[in-house]
Amino acid sequence: MTVEELQGVLDRLGVEYVGARGSEVQGFCPGHKERVGHEDRNPSWYINAETGAHICFSCQFKGTLPYLVAYVKQLWAENGFDFEQAKQWLNVGGDLSESFARATNKKKEIFDDIVHVSEASLAAFVAPPLEALRSRGLTAEAAAKHGILWDARLENWIIPIRNPHSQSLLGWQEKGYRGRFFRNRPTGVKKSTSIFGWDKYTGGPIIVVESPLDVVRLESVGISGGMATFGSIVSKEQLKIIRLADKVIVAMDADDAGQKSSSVISDATIELGFEAWFFNYNGVDVKDIGAMSKAEILHGIDTARHSIRWSSWETV
Repeated sequence: MTVEELQGVLDRLGVEYVGARGSEVQGFCPGHKERVGHEDRNPSWYINAETGAHICFSCQFKGTLPYLVAYVKQLWAENGFDFEQAKQWLNVGGDLSESFARATNKKKEIFDDIVHVSEASLAAFVAPPLEALRSRGLTAEAAAKHGILWDARLENWIIPIRNPHSQSLLGWQEKGYRGRFFRNRPTGVKKSTSIFGWDKYTGGPIIVVESPLDVVRLESVGISGGMATFGSIVSKEQLKIIRLADKVIVAMDADDAGQKSSSVISDATIELGFEAWFFNYNGVDVKDIGAMSKAEILHGIDTARHSIRWSSWETV
């Protein structure tokens, strides 16, 4: 449907919106009060005119257009919301455009397959506070360069996941500040096809790490070229991107998962035909470069071992 058609539906429903950007309309979440106990004060709800999919990036109220109608109008059936009544309400006048009809027929069970995110989706987040940055040895400049944001309500880091070729937004990773918490948005976003930091690469060596925040840590101490795989599992798609760099230095975490990941990369150097050097963790008692000083990081890079000799390397 068009944005104008969608806004007409929202007007009929009494859902307040503040504007549109591209195919998305931004508004105040209609499900906010039920979930968090108060009305949405900061418009963090988005609905896509092409698909009818909607989501609040604050309280996670989400669904499709018919279920939004059923929720707001309280159209109940024996086993939940009445999908057919909602469709009938939307079809008042009986003259739906083809795209409107498609959005009207989207069912809740396929919602996760049609969630659309755009740059506007990040508007619900803010720049990380100084306290959080200092806790990880990050600078505001390095965080801004890599697009790191902050969920002020939940105190989570927001780490964009982008298509490595077009740099279009695929989604983001939420990482807890005060506890061990990870969540990917939208559910099922293919972070295995992305390399964090690749959009900043201009040549020279790269340092491959697991966490995007370690890329920001490298940048914060003046070391460019950090790339992250969003975890210890490295996909074939990521390896094909990594191999394009002038020089590959692998600095996966110094734990069991990181060692397995390094082995996968080492094997890939033979299969895909590229060279790699492996960061030297000897002499330090931390598991990743995020907890190291600049001098320790530089030493690990300068004494990194070539993949042919990596099997003899033992971490402390």
